[in-house]
Amino acid sequence: MAMTSKFLTQLAGQLRTGKNPACRRAIQQVLGLVCARFEAGHYRGQVEAESELRELVEKACVRILAKPV
Repeated sequence: MAMTSKFLTQLAGQLRTGKNPACRRAIQQVLGLVCARFEAGHYRGQVEAESELRELVEKACVRILAKPV
């Protein structure tokens, strides 16, 4: 039975708060990746999955904000 990734969806919702639309889209993409990895057993537990989600979201948003307009 696959482990549920609902906790990751909740965390992504919290991370989206106050972000611009480009960052929110990036968060949604990262969420899909991390959820798939979690359900496939890539992480040892929830804490490791949450940590990777936060790290990837931060990197994606920094990249988006650093792009010249």
